[in-house]
Amino acid sequence: MVIVHLSDLHFGRLASGAVVEDLLVEVRRQRPDLVVVSGDLTQRARPRQFRAARAFLEALPAPTLVVPGNHDVYPWWRPLSRLVRPLARYRRYLTDDLRPAFVHDAVAVLGLNTAHGATVKGGRLSAEDLAYLQTFFATVPPSAVRVLVIHHHLVQLQAVGPHDVARGARRALEVIARAGIEFILCGHLHVAHVEPVVVQPDGHRVVIVSAGTATSSRGRGPHRNRNFYNVLRIEADAVQVEERCYEPARRAFIDFRRHRFERAKLPDKCWRA
Repeated sequence: MVIVHLSDLHFGRLASGAVVEDLLVEVRRQRPDLVVVSGDLTQRARPRQFRAARAFLEALPAPTLVVPGNHDVYPWWRPLSRLVRPLARYRRYLTDDLRPAFVHDAVAVLGLNTAHGATVKGGRLSAEDLAYLQTFFATVPPSAVRVLVIHHHLVQLQAVGPHDVARGARRALEVIARAGIEFILCGHLHVAHVEPVVVQPDGHRVVIVSAGTATSSRGRGPHRNRNFYNVLRIEADAVQVEERCYEPARRAFIDFRRHRFERAKLPDKCWRA
């Protein structure tokens, strides 16, 4: 199984027109079984930006699993809409499904919404979504790699510098550990980073796969003005995560870093909940 992981497209603030075209070529070359987009498809949730994002999704070569990000919510200068119907345009132009799923013998993927009008940037997972998460993963094939897709982060990662964490992250991590989730695909920070962490006290290990911005000019920190996406290659006993970086002069994505995680032997690096 091959999963392509994109995030933070930010139509309305593209790095260039070429990067979108070249990303489509690159994704087609990977021949994915699934394309995951972990939020922020638009810059300001404007109709024309959603239309551009929808055209991009329709051009992808595989089924897509998409979740919204905080930039897909009505902006702050539309306070009533932001609070009452924050994702109305996302639902209208992209999808009404805020719990998208993909299940195969080899992998089970669930997407959940962390973008809410009242949370500004940090995001949150609702109690209802956490309950649904437990129910969903209780029904998937036991041998399947379990993957959660959200926009915001649930763990403070020192390697990417100070950043916000979703509200209720500790409770969410406890539920994620009980559900046996092995990978969390997210974005939001505009920094590409892959890090295995351990949820204490039960010691469940989960790999955080944070994608950099795929097509926008909003890369941050060490990845300022750079574009990234990830490829997950799922094997019987291991998962390989490839981070790929765009080279504008060559109009091509190249290998940046590769990680291989044996399913029973993830690196023992602790994060204390």
